[in-house]
Amino acid sequence: MEVTFENAPAFTVAVVKMAPGEQLRTEGGAMLSMTTGTQIETSTQGGILKGLKRSLSGESFFMNTFTATPAGSEMVLAHSLPGDMSYIDQQGDTWLYHRDGFVACEMGIDLDTKWGGLKGAFGASSFFVVKCTGRGKVIFATYGALRRVDLQAGEQYTVDSGHLVAWHEAMPIDVHKVGGLKSLMFSGEGFVVTLTGPGTFFTQTRSEGAFVSWLVPYLPKSGN
Repeated sequence: MEVTFENAPAFTVAVVKMAPGEQLRTEGGAMLSMTTGTQIETSTQGGILKGLKRSLSGESFFMNTFTATPAGSEMVLAHSLPGDMSYIDQQGDTWLYHRDGFVACEMGIDLDTKWGGLKGAFGASSFFVVKCTGRGKVIFATYGALRRVDLQAGEQYTVDSGHLVAWHEAMPIDVHKVGGLKSLMFSGEGFVVTLTGPGTFFTQTRSEGAFVSWLVPYLPKSGN
């Protein structure tokens, strides 16, 4: 399976070329266009319980599996928000993805929704994260531009909670507030996540939560 990207960085799409019979699993609504004849099957991908877990976390209850034609297929995938896209070619390890960042994966990836507790709540702007384990490509998207950070052993890096998109499960994560109570309430920064190397993680330059906070004062008030 070959994955390339077009229209980067603001309105990136993933172009996936599949060999005959290859399959790709996608989040609902991710398909922008595809080769005529490509088969699609919609299911809960793991049973009703996994579908319910995804639904409660804000993801789609159903997922789509696309199968290439005997001559091969091309698919174009898009994210709901403007921004960049990339993929991680997992080699049997586990990565965690922002709930809204996961787009698609190869069939060698075991896909699950993980309760993250505080780490999930503040590390990915949700109480849930998408857990991907196995071998294959995982395509993910960001709101805004994408930035990769590689840490050496013992090296630490702090990220605003709403900007963390994908990180290796083995990386230790510490969630804490910025400064004291006054900073938490008035600085606009809130909670941050400190990751410790070795490992790699990805961030996005925009935050969905920050955008919603900016937008709310401009929305019409009820009764006006």
